[in-house]
Amino acid sequence: MTAEVGPWAKEKLKALERYLAFYTKVMKNQTQWRTIYIDAFAGGGVAQVRGRRRDGDPTADLLLGIEPEAQEFIRGSPRVAMDLPDPFSTYVFIDADAARVA
Repeated sequence: MTAEVGPWAKEKLKALERYLAFYTKVMKNQTQWRTIYIDAFAGGGVAQVRGRRRDGDPTADLLLGIEPEAQEFIRGSPRVAMDLPDPFSTYVFIDADAARVA
């Protein structure tokens, strides 16, 4: 089951990635510390971005839907955290939806 997110989620996840990359880079040489990533609303590893209708009018014919080629998928926060060049020591992902956890 793929989550569906608004276009704003792309910017949110880019900001998260920049922050986590900076944090893990700074902490990688701190041998007395362990880094733990906890995501209490993890969701799935991939999310589909809700698109805009081809004519830009949100009240246009609802039966037309989004063009299949306009679908966009982005990495969710679990994937962003796990794809960092300097990994965390431990990852904890929590989500209420069992399908997304799987």
